Amino acid sequence: MNAKTWLNRFGTVLAILVLGCSAPLAAQEEPEVVPDSPPAMTGDRLGELLLLVDPNAEIDGSSVRFTIAERPHFAIFDETADRMRLMTPIAPVDILGEALMYRMLQANYDSALDVRYATAQNLIWSIFVHPLSSLNGDFLASALRQVHTAAETFGTTFSSGELIYGGGDSQEQLEELEEALRELTNPTT
Repeated sequence: MNAKTWLNRFGTVLAILVLGCSAPLAAQEEPEVVPDSPPAMTGDRLGELLLLVDPNAEIDGSSVRFTIAERPHFAIFDETADRMRLMTPIAPVDILGEALMYRMLQANYDSALDVRYATAQNLIWSIFVHPLSSLNGDFLASALRQVHTAAETFGTTFSSGELIYGGGDSQEQLEELEEALRELTNPTT
């Protein structure tokens, strides 16, 4: 299916969903009761949670520096913009050749999941960006695991550790890596 056909079908599906959903909403007389949601995440609460991860974390205004398994991590937040990011540096950006850059971008598609590989300040980073207010403790824990794991697996599996989303190239890359490791550990002579 070419891009034009796909876009036409997507537009049709979107129109059906919008029209189909708007009629029942207009007919409702009483608002739906929504259960109490947890309080919004704040910069102060984020700092408190990160102090549980690393009691030596350094909080400085809207940023927190903390360590996980001897790797420095950072949290930066802006309550007004309702944004936050968790990140850890991986390596100097000058190690990126064309093949490594290509592989990093492949991983952003299917194996880095909620985190992304990025470059800034002449460094390669593992980074998670999310609205601050809707972040909860469980998702924060998952994000921390993914940021850390993506940094640790850079150059090998390029994985956030959660799973590999289908449709990309990472599964094939992982299988090739496993085969190469098998050959190294079980040489046939």
